[in-house]
Amino acid sequence: MINTVIFICGLGGDAGMTYAENLKAYCENRGLKFYAPHMPSFEDGITYEKYKKSFEKLIKDENIKNFEKVLIIGQSAGTNFTVKYCANNSLNIGGYISCAGFAKCADQNISDETRTKLSVLKTFYPTKAEFEMFKNMKFKKYSIYGGKDCLFTVDNLSMYAELIGAERFFDKNGVHGTISENVKTHKLLHKVIEEKF
Repeated sequence: MINTVIFICGLGGDAGMTYAENLKAYCENRGLKFYAPHMPSFEDGITYEKYKKSFEKLIKDENIKNFEKVLIIGQSAGTNFTVKYCANNSLNIGGYISCAGFAKCADQNISDETRTKLSVLKTFYPTKAEFEMFKNMKFKKYSIYGGKDCLFTVDNLSMYAELIGAERFFDKNGVHGTISENVKTHKLLHKVIEEKF
């Protein structure tokens, strides 16, 4: 039985302030502990190792030990961080939900400036072996992605779900890292938590 939710945000570095406020309230109303560790921003110089340091600081500070009762929700870059971290640390969690998890670099029509900015993600990309290790871990996995993603095509997002062995939830109106046009509501994410955990 899940009793804790950890939300791993993408590259914004704001611990999901835009994304997680409604999610935090939803989880706490269900009696779940909710954490959204602050992750490095572009100004901090984003790397996988810095994400790892922030995640492990949360684990230590909050004395989180029973990971079989932890649901991790990854958003954008947080999805690849979660796969890589769990695979390399044999971290068997209680469940995983990805929001806009992507299998490879951005493949929508984005500017050269944005593409350069996103190049920091190279340190986050799981290897084929890491994807396979994560896929074979025995916890439940779900992948939520939208048809209006500004950075990744549906094929890219769907490929990620396949690589991790996740059940797919597609929102035709979903934008990047969100589950609906309203980033603060996350109705589909709430539904997956309610029905699957």
